[in-house]
Amino acid sequence: MKTPTKRKEVKGDTYITKLKIDARTVITVRTKESLKNWKAKYPAAIEVA
Repeated sequence: MKTPTKRKEVKGDTYITKLKIDARTVITVRTKESLKNWKAKYPAAIEVA
């Protein structure tokens, strides 16, 4: 069985930004709507390049 290849994520192509929602957790945000939802849940979230 062939293992799936991991696709390299490129800012602007596969995601729009990354959010640091607490001291340990960084999430990848792919759509503007998703970004809006995460910012509503975690207003102190910081956008990371």
